[in-house]
Amino acid sequence: MNYRNSFLVCAALFLSSCKNQDAEIKNSLLGTWDVYASEINHKPNGFMKDAYFVFSADNLVNSNLFAGNQSPSYRVKNGRLIIDSDEKINLNIGRLDTDTMYLDGKVSLHYMEYFLAKRK
Repeated sequence: MNYRNSFLVCAALFLSSCKNQDAEIKNSLLGTWDVYASEINHKPNGFMKDAYFVFSADNLVNSNLFAGNQSPSYRVKNGRLIIDSDEKINLNIGRLDTDTMYLDGKVSLHYMEYFLAKRK
């Protein structure tokens, strides 16, 4: 196998691995997540108090944060959560366990951090 073919095989395996990992993450997201803490620009705030997200298998997310009772679509790509709401949300999934999740990234003009617990 020459260098070019080796590279193509490695690239295909890497992309396949990312897709599988994204599918596993998406499956772990399913259910209701309550925000128990949030930070704006590394400072705690109460803005997200009582916020929740409900991720469904049909790629829709419901939240008490979306205007007009909307349920925008969501997807996981390269370990990032992307929600197609009025203001597109694109957050890094920094940690995802069976009952806790940490999201971070820029939303609007601010660096946001969200700490969530999965509702039982």
